[in-house]
Amino acid sequence: MFWKKLGFAFLILFFICGTLITIGQQQAMAKETKLIMATYIPPQAYKDLTVMLTSFPDYVNKHGKGIAQIEYYHSGTLLKAEESLPGLMQGTADIILHTDSYIMSTLPILGILELPFLYTDEYTSHEKLKIGSPLYNLINQELAKKNIFMVAVPGVIPEYIWTNKPVRKPDDLKGLRIRTAGRIEAMVLKTLGGASTTLSSAELYEALARGTVDGTMCYLGTVPSRNLQEKLKYVNRTYFASYSGGIFIRLDKWNSLPPEVRNLLIKAGKDYEKTFVEYVLPYHKENYWPLIKKAGVKEIVLTKEERQEFKKSILPVWDWWKGLLPPGVGEKAIKLATE
Repeated sequence: MFWKKLGFAFLILFFICGTLITIGQQQAMAKETKLIMATYIPPQAYKDLTVMLTSFPDYVNKHGKGIAQIEYYHSGTLLKAEESLPGLMQGTADIILHTDSYIMSTLPILGILELPFLYTDEYTSHEKLKIGSPLYNLINQELAKKNIFMVAVPGVIPEYIWTNKPVRKPDDLKGLRIRTAGRIEAMVLKTLGGASTTLSSAELYEALARGTVDGTMCYLGTVPSRNLQEKLKYVNRTYFASYSGGIFIRLDKWNSLPPEVRNLLIKAGKDYEKTFVEYVLPYHKENYWPLIKKAGVKEIVLTKEERQEFKKSILPVWDWWKGLLPPGVGEKAIKLATE
């Protein structure tokens, strides 16, 4: 009888312990923050960006079990490009990965990611813009006025002019119709005397084939990703503009997150930055440039004097951009980017 009672007691104890463990697990799961992240960019379309475009949610989901998890919608499956910022502000997504050229008009401080002849190279921009840097902090001070926080931006990628006739000086652009993707790019082209038109990168191949555009101002990866090397003859690798992809969240949402979640997202942002210099830039050098040159696209190498002519012609764009910001902010941002 004694052993039966003891066995029954152990059974009750086992049941209670199991129940407490289950309750503890449920409570832990209840504390796990769920976040929705969206981007219009299709990772599979840009082989150079595939790893970087998924690195942020992948990092959070790998290291954030019990803390935070991200449900990731890419390729415009949740929000199209023009819907992304409104969708963020309305709460459709908690986080967006967005290119600055689409939203610079609403958030003009992001023009510091796009100005021509600004950063020495991609690696310099990475250092100037990394999390916690003075320029990163200044950008977020301005974004805070619009209730936005930029978690990370990896650095900028220069945009070159790709054409079917050689462009060695500003006058060579007169009469040419060039596709641009943002307001600053369009201003650069206008300043140089060319005519800009807006097309999606998916429409570029056909537009070049039909002759409705004479070229494009874009970053290196757009060309092989859309097979444009088949329809282009020249590339002027002057730093005509640049752009990047930032990770943004509403500031009030950011401030409402537990400290451990914010810390996790910052770590994920640093991992996002790292993939830019460890994967994207080497991929360009080892894969894209050889492919483009093999297709017969000729690089126009300018003399020092020719580069200075372009820079002199383009610098009024800096002044135009500074006029979009409160007094002194643009000047301070440029100083932080170049000093």
